[in-house]
Amino acid sequence: MSDPHDVIRGLECGADNFVLKPYENEYLISRVRYALANQALRRSNNVGMGVEIYFNGNRHFITADRLQILNLLLSTYDAAIQRNKELNRNHEKLQILNTELDNANKELESFSYSVSHDLRAPLRHIDGFLGLLEKNAAHLLDDKGLSYLNTIAEAAKKMGCLIDDLLAFSRMARVEMMRKEMDVTLLVQETIRDLGPEIQGRKINWRIASLPPIKADSAMIRQVFANLLSNATKYTRTRETTEIEIGVQPSTKETIFFVRDNGVGFDMRYADKLFGVFQRLHRAEEFEGTGIGLANIRRIIARHGGRTWAEGKPDQGATFYFSLPNHRRSQ
Repeated sequence: MSDPHDVIRGLECGADNFVLKPYENEYLISRVRYALANQALRRSNNVGMGVEIYFNGNRHFITADRLQILNLLLSTYDAAIQRNKELNRNHEKLQILNTELDNANKELESFSYSVSHDLRAPLRHIDGFLGLLEKNAAHLLDDKGLSYLNTIAEAAKKMGCLIDDLLAFSRMARVEMMRKEMDVTLLVQETIRDLGPEIQGRKINWRIASLPPIKADSAMIRQVFANLLSNATKYTRTRETTEIEIGVQPSTKETIFFVRDNGVGFDMRYADKLFGVFQRLHRAEEFEGTGIGLANIRRIIARHGGRTWAEGKPDQGATFYFSLPNHRRSQ
């Protein structure tokens, strides 16, 4: 009985004698007769050994031998009420914090988008005047001056790439997801074909497992594989023969995809930095990039309810993983 009113009524009737107790029919009948007789006595005011209580506006008479049970039950009920009130207060506080966090994230995304967008105008001016300077005054510059001009042009180009990547990263949090069934094996093959101009003339052994179909946003997952495969080809270009494997590790709760290469690898002590914005473990002079690609991958997979992580060793290659919950594939 969860209702305290029912508990009190049960105690009045002597029901505590039969809670989790084996009993004989004769004993049950005798207890019922005793309860009825006791009730008649109380009504005639001939017996007063007990206490009258009022609960929710109703009068109840509890005999003295059951007061201890009643006190225990009521104290437990009161503790449960207080605990429930505390849980409700904590739930309200959590909702407020979640709302504040959501608003802060939206403000941050809006700020990142605005800053990136506003940086484009001055960058276009720099690029435009560099072109005019190179066209009209290059013949007036010596080798050192031309070198300075080239350095400015390269820096402006890199800045443009940073802005483009930052805008894409910011936009990824706001774009609406369109989940549909997709052939991952076909998507990987198409992504490799798109890399053709970048890997022309290189010896690359591609090993592609039979990848299961998934239900996800195809444009987003395409970008995930594009970034992972582009990184794999970039960080293996110092190898005479490149080995790149695309595989899967199925499990009951999630499907884990991975891209493994035999490239320069990385030190696991810095693995936590890999998926951060503008975080890079290699110098730009060695390998180009802005440090946003992996951060974008983490954001995309997080929006699908999955995980991202990586394993590697210096000069012994790396493996990048991402997972998608199996239950979402049928949604």
